[in-house]
Amino acid sequence: MSTIEFANRGVDRVMVNEQAKWLLDAAEPHNNPQRTWLAILALLYAGDLDSADAQCRRLCNDPKWAGSALRQELLTLLQARSSLLAGRSCRAADMLQTMLDRGTSTQTACLTVAWLIEALVHLGELDRAHQVLLDSKLAGPLDPDLPDRAHILAARGALHMASGRFRHAIDDYMACGRVLDTCFVVNPAVIPWRSRAVFGALGIRRYDLALALAEEELIAAKKWGSPRGIGIALHAVGVARRDDTSVGVLEEAVALLAQGHARTEFMQALYDLGTMQIRRQDVTEGRRRLIEAAMVAYECRNVFWEERLRFALKRLQAPANASKLTRQEEKIAYLARAGHSNRHIAQMTCLTVRTVEYHLSSVYRKLSISGRRELVSALSSVSS
Repeated sequence: MSTIEFANRGVDRVMVNEQAKWLLDAAEPHNNPQRTWLAILALLYAGDLDSADAQCRRLCNDPKWAGSALRQELLTLLQARSSLLAGRSCRAADMLQTMLDRGTSTQTACLTVAWLIEALVHLGELDRAHQVLLDSKLAGPLDPDLPDRAHILAARGALHMASGRFRHAIDDYMACGRVLDTCFVVNPAVIPWRSRAVFGALGIRRYDLALALAEEELIAAKKWGSPRGIGIALHAVGVARRDDTSVGVLEEAVALLAQGHARTEFMQALYDLGTMQIRRQDVTEGRRRLIEAAMVAYECRNVFWEERLRFALKRLQAPANASKLTRQEEKIAYLARAGHSNRHIAQMTCLTVRTVEYHLSSVYRKLSISGRRELVSALSSVSS
């Protein structure tokens, strides 16, 4: 097997990392751009962002890469992906948007769109992400032969998840998993689709599915052995278990994500850990975790998460009964969390759409959140 095949199958991360470096140092990188691309991707999968960035800087100074449009696209994709994995979503989004605006080759178009949507979702720019998807004509059924179809499905899943369309998110993540299976890609470092699908399953109260996906991903992540991958999987396991072990699992996830310099996932795990601790009456420790997450959001220039964490901290200062929902509000909130539209909720509850909108506005105000995409964590923090 080649280096990238070992990486895709999640076999021997240390060997893959060393072999990728050897391949990149053994010959001039402009001699075989495809091999160079795959070797740097292997470094990213292995979590060696420093080596990947060093190789990208080397390519920036290579005249053969500077003089080729396709090689420049590949280089930009690698730099953007490294930035995204390191939590620099703003930088990644800017690079990918510029690349898309200039026009891309058929070879790189789908990956550019997928990774741009992922970056925009991290930044909370959901309308813009949806527009990118529509403009690319990738919102509907996908051609089975579409290049990088798994990445498009994962990006769509992330967008559905962030928009509260949990069933659609699960469908796309499961389809992503099936595509990867046909390509013998089992390493969650490529796309952690099971961990992402866990949160969709929780959104529709499929707790059995959530736990099964989380535990399966943890096995694969431990086999590969990267701190980032194990941390992402542990985050999903901790949230899915919903028992006395959850806090400890999330604390382990936070430590590994910090070690792996996965700042976006680190921030998200801190948020879930903090809200879980608060729900379990450990308010002091929960507040500390939320403040730590807010600092990471500020360092990453992620305004969306800064605002989300500000709301969470503000909720702690509210009177004890301020976030108590009426029975009608709670019913509507859970229906919205499950992904139902306002019109569908109105039909199910025999209310007008305007009344549903009124109740949802009251829910958002009481929970100090900005919209339905935050209902999963907000409702968990006020549930018994």
